[in-house]
Amino acid sequence: MNYLDEQILSMKQELASKPDEETASQLQSMSSEKASVEPDTSMVLRIQDEIVTFAPVTVLDGKIEVDIPKAFHLMALEEARFKYPSEHRPEVIYTSADGTVNITFNPTETTLEPEELPDFIEQMADVLRSVQPIRNWMGTELIVNDNGLSIGIIRFVAAGVDGNLYNEMLLFVLEGCVIIGAFNCMESDMEAWLPVAGKVVQSIREVPDASSILFKEGDDLR
Repeated sequence: MNYLDEQILSMKQELASKPDEETASQLQSMSSEKASVEPDTSMVLRIQDEIVTFAPVTVLDGKIEVDIPKAFHLMALEEARFKYPSEHRPEVIYTSADGTVNITFNPTETTLEPEELPDFIEQMADVLRSVQPIRNWMGTELIVNDNGLSIGIIRFVAAGVDGNLYNEMLLFVLEGCVIIGAFNCMESDMEAWLPVAGKVVQSIREVPDASSILFKEGDDLR
């Protein structure tokens, strides 16, 4: 299977695009379906007959904290090599017990100013449309999540070996560089798992540098 993260990291050209009114309508509909998010990391969601509870985890060398379903686990290297054959596989891959739902994070060396994020989202969206076997394009959105982090979201359904996959590509800036995140599941499970995707996105937060905090505390004591 060709995975989104591998293809994005190999892209060398970025084009500009703008979402149309139909896309905006789709995004509004998608947003209305997401569950409301509470700051309590012990929040639970009901997915069909399953209760999903969340726990905070730190990723990318402790720079980012995010709430992940407790039943998810870090994908073993052997499995990651099979599912993501390219050496450009995501650095962090959390997966469900059956491996059908995945949450990934990958740092890049692409530098970006926060104010450049909206244009970058549209550039990446245009590239995706040119390289992915898109079945259903759902558009782009720029949000500020519950922790004040600006995140670009690109939503689409793409063809896969085992069936169509629903994807949410996440773009945000950390320490001046772009971070690429992703949530994906089978299209047939999309409606059930959208609240989980929403919870994950809303929970992403930057972890303050400990040395910086100690320095500031020391200054206050002077």
